[in-house]
Amino acid sequence: MTQGKNVIVTKVYDENCDICLHMEKHDQATFESFDDIGYQKVLLNDVIEHKGNLTKMRIYSCLERYCLSPTYEIDLPVYLFLGKQGEYKGHQQGAATVVELRDKIKSCLEDTPE
Repeated sequence: MTQGKNVIVTKVYDENCDICLHMEKHDQATFESFDDIGYQKVLLNDVIEHKGNLTKMRIYSCLERYCLSPTYEIDLPVYLFLGKQGEYKGHQQGAATVVELRDKIKSCLEDTPE
């Protein structure tokens, strides 16, 4: 699914999150409309309880470094943009329009970390 892609977007979400459910209506289709984007989803609890899984540990580290508020809270969903080698490219948190998601994708594909 993600082979040959330049940027992998991981949606970190919770099944009981209303905004996460709302974003389901258009997020995957938006990401998959870009040939250079790979898309995957992971539950927040699976990231927190990563059990030594290197991919989930990398996601956890990026969430902790870039997405936590000063009060150690996180707005879901988080769309984490990572390069092929796992390097941080950017993220989008909470509710977003299709236009906002597309703009973030374009920014990340231009290799301009935020």
